[in-house]
Order: sequence, then C-alpha cells, then structure tokens
Amino acid sequence: MLTILIVEDDPMVSSINKQYLTRIIKPENLTVYQADTAQKALAITKKISPDLILLDVYLPKTSGTELLEQFIKHNLHPNVIMLSAAKDSSNINIALKYGILDYLLKPFSFKRFKEAIEHFLKYNELLQKDNVVSQGELDRIFITQDINNSNNDNGLPKGLSDFSLTKIETAISKLAGEFSNQDVARQSKLSRITTKKYLDYLEKTGKLSAKVHYLKIGRPIKIYKLNK
Repeated sequence: MLTILIVEDDPMVSSINKQYLTRIIKPENLTVYQADTAQKALAITKKISPDLILLDVYLPKTSGTELLEQFIKHNLHPNVIMLSAAKDSSNINIALKYGILDYLLKPFSFKRFKEAIEHFLKYNELLQKDNVVSQGELDRIFITQDINNSNNDNGLPKGLSDFSLTKIETAISKLAGEFSNQDVARQSKLSRITTKKYLDYLEKTGKLSAKVHYLKIGRPIKIYKLNK
C-alpha cells in the first residue's frame, strides 16, 4: 500500500491530481492524503511518513520550498515531486538541493505527470529490495532516454524536460561568447551528461552552432556558440 500526500491550496487542482493518481495506481493499493497548507503537510508527514509528497511551491504563509527546509530541520526525508507554476531560480535551486525526484511546471499534461509517478514507482520498488541492486537497475532510474526517441507532448524529444531546458538556456545566456559543455554544466549546476544531451538538441534545432577545438594535450572538445 502506497501513501501519497498532495500539498496544494487549490481544491480543484488537488482533486485533479488525486484523479490522476488513481488512473496510474490501483485505488486498492493507494491511500491519498491532502493538505492545503505547509503546516498541515508537516503534521501529516510526522504522523504517517508518506511514501511520496506532491508539493506546490505557492502555499499560504509558508511556501513549499520553506516546507522542504522544515523537513530537513525535523529530520524528515520524504520523496518529493514538485508540481508548481514557480519558474524562478531561487525556488528551483532550493528544490534541487533538497533532492526532489522531479519538477513539473503547471500546467502539465497527464502524460508528463504519469512519467513522473512511474519514475517514482520504479525508484520505490528498487529501494524496497533486500538484495544488492545491479548497475543496470540503477541506470534505468538515473539515466534519461536518448534525444532521438519520439517526442513528448511539449514538443521535446523523449527524455528532455522543459524545466531542464529552461535552466540550461538561462545558463547559456549568462555565458559570453563561446563556451563548452563543462562551462554550461558549471553554470547550471547540472551534470555534464545531462547538459550534453540538451546542447546536442539545441545544436540540432539550429539554436547553437558548434566546432571542434583541438587541445595540445588530451582529447579535443566541442565549443558552442549561440546563434543570433
């Protein structure tokens, strides 16, 4: 039995999220709790230790990201997926540092919601194992799909998200002139494996141009430039 807590101050949105969940997980295997404030969410989390929390950022009095900080303060570490219209880097950085499983920008499609929940279910199943897990099992959790796969509802290739793309484009805008994958990874605070996939996508769509730079020592590197 899975317990999932929806933290959302809009009753209609909370109800829709609950309906989405019951389309993915059989109702007999699911218990859903709902809270419209961070204070209620904290009290419920202390009492039942939910398997997953679907958390909005914009809540009355105490925000969702402030709630994440309260979880840490109270030595609580629930799995969290953020569902929010918040696009500012400060809230996103706090969420990433906490270690959220996913971040969905409102309005999101049911397909994108389903992908996030299914990713959690795989992650949760892996953690429930008593035996040692394999590298292949870990790869299925942590490595995204190739960008040449079929497109998502948002028009991006499968395995790419609007959230990460926006974060990387913001990082690129802060880099003057030419830059490398390492520069983007450092600026965006994402892994080089992740940023490389997005840079390949931006190059493929014509937003970036690239050339190979040969070093005196070591392997050549790819240098990118933003097209006007």
